[in-house]
Amino acid sequence: MLLKNSPADVVKAIFDACFNLVIEIVLQSDDHAELQNATECLASFISGGKQDLLVWAGDSGLVMKGLLDAASRLLDPDMESSGSLFVASYILQLILHLPSQMSLHIHELVASVVRRMQSCEVFGLRSSLILILARLVHSSTPDVNQFINLMLSTPAKGFENALVYVMPEWTKLQGEIQGAYQIKVTTSALALLLSTRHAELSKINVQGDLVKSNAGITTRSKAKLAPEMWTMIPLPAKIFALLSDALIEIQEQGLDDEDEDSEWDEVSNDENGGVQDILHPMAVPSSVNPSVEHLDALAKAFDDDDDNDDEYDNELTKVDPLNEQIKLADFLTNYFVNMYSTDQSLFDYLFQSLADVQKSVVGNVINK
Repeated sequence: MLLKNSPADVVKAIFDACFNLVIEIVLQSDDHAELQNATECLASFISGGKQDLLVWAGDSGLVMKGLLDAASRLLDPDMESSGSLFVASYILQLILHLPSQMSLHIHELVASVVRRMQSCEVFGLRSSLILILARLVHSSTPDVNQFINLMLSTPAKGFENALVYVMPEWTKLQGEIQGAYQIKVTTSALALLLSTRHAELSKINVQGDLVKSNAGITTRSKAKLAPEMWTMIPLPAKIFALLSDALIEIQEQGLDDEDEDSEWDEVSNDENGGVQDILHPMAVPSSVNPSVEHLDALAKAFDDDDDNDDEYDNELTKVDPLNEQIKLADFLTNYFVNMYSTDQSLFDYLFQSLADVQKSVVGNVINK
């Protein structure tokens, strides 16, 4: 609470007091609440300190080792999912603020993320891990083939490689991902992957549409005997359909570029908030009991922060340049138009696999 939105000198003071202890909690604790709070604290240290964080302790290598050790523990496939719940926000801060240091460890990071995905049953954690991979897709531009080749060289238990495992999971979960920032990054990353025309993508089949049963009402007992059946379709066709769905959702909500983020995620962007609002009343003499005032101020700040349901959007939209660079409605419109004009045979092939409502919205875009 004190770290968020604080000036660098306040962040450094807190860093000097407890950074090593927070790392120690992540490395040693098995308490889910402690792990979650410590992870958020580390993410805020990185967000507030950025590159300066590495020299505050006098040994940049030691600080970086602590940060990487913490990431490794949080991505441990044997850890309970609740303990790892906020790891994605932490890792994204590492990628955004310490890019040159993290570039040395991307292969190990991707391998750890894939292992964590395979052992995780909690949707929120799995979708946040997909967000990490999506952000790495963007980091690999202009040569997104680098990311695909990295995935092809990364192992995944029970699968030929990480790409074969991740893409069916990603496309299956994409429609359930929540939050403006997450939707923007993951949707545009799928488009970037499709734009590579990489030969390995078309070799992967993923979950398509639910096969409707003609057996009448499905009771609970019938559902157990006859689980849901899905069609299987080529990955490029699925990505193309998901991009169409994203454009449909934007149009149905009546969003323009200015409204996009605010509709999907109503968060406070008050840049004057944070620790200054807490500390200011403490410096003002008062005739009433100061301890009560201070506690009330702290409690109010905590409640305001606790009401925010989307930590990624709150923290990452402020620092990730993608949030300003990409207006999703324009991005998707330009994407479909460019594909139609530069590779009409591929466009026609993918277009014919769309549902009627998807064809309608994509057709309207290219015929404008």
